Amino acid sequence: MTTNSNTPDGGQVGLRLALDAMGTRFELLIADTGYESELRAVGEEALECIADWHNRLSAFDAGSVVSAINAAAGERAVRVDRDMLDLLQACKAWHADSGGAFDVALGSLMKHHGFRGGAPAGTQVPAFGMGHLEIDEAESAVFLSHPDVRLDFGAVAKGWAIDEACELMREAGIASALLHGGSSTARAIGSRPDGQPWRIKVCADEHAPIVLLSDASFSASAPSGRLNDNQEGHVLDPRSGQPANCAGFAAAVVYSAAESDAWSTALLVLGERPGSMRAEIASILHGTHSAQTEWSIEGESAPRVIADPKRDLEKGT
Repeated sequence: MTTNSNTPDGGQVGLRLALDAMGTRFELLIADTGYESELRAVGEEALECIADWHNRLSAFDAGSVVSAINAAAGERAVRVDRDMLDLLQACKAWHADSGGAFDVALGSLMKHHGFRGGAPAGTQVPAFGMGHLEIDEAESAVFLSHPDVRLDFGAVAKGWAIDEACELMREAGIASALLHGGSSTARAIGSRPDGQPWRIKVCADEHAPIVLLSDASFSASAPSGRLNDNQEGHVLDPRSGQPANCAGFAAAVVYSAAESDAWSTALLVLGERPGSMRAEIASILHGTHSAQTEWSIEGESAPRVIADPKRDLEKGT
């Protein structure tokens, strides 16, 4: 994913900050005018918010909230704060809406397929899936009912952290900013200083769509992003327990970065836009195993997407 944050005359705008977290690099551009010290203070607080969610959601840190829930699997419930409960309930809803194509209880399956270091772990498939996740809202507690099940928020952590950071900036009065995590998830606050939307090319393909973001988010998923020793993609199909193979690329555009994150993963698993997907969410699909080469773009937010920028440029549009 590439971004264009230049002003019309080619000059750079705003304040740039960055943070390494969640296995990627988050980059923030605040394009508001104002005192640099004030903008920097808001930007640094936003990045601290992302670092906090990294600490909560890391499955590799024994002191994280996720590790505490995983360690208690099959034995006891773990109390969590309201923010963590909100995340888990949102994941439950996306799991249901996607027909099970989005699932954050795949940690044991990720290890089984060799995405936690080392070769794939034998032939016995471990227990997995959100059917084993129990949420007690009254007690603000979470319980994994099978001892082998592990939570893994890799499919939504970046988007959730970006949303939290952007809401913090909006409350501080920021009106123009772009925050992205690696090459897969971005959220825009407002538009660019020239009033035009932020332009994001979804991948390196010369015919790849360009997403126009104004107060909206974009997320992309591709199996080639990370491969195991068997050259299988890291996005797993929760319905079969195997690496997803229905599409080569999927993306979603909607207001929330967490929701676009969740749906880009679900779309990659499904290989098509499901009827349960809210109309306001734009879906982008490409490269199925049926040798499909056209970009499929659907949804009410589709006008935010330039389908083929190279062809449009050649036509003069």
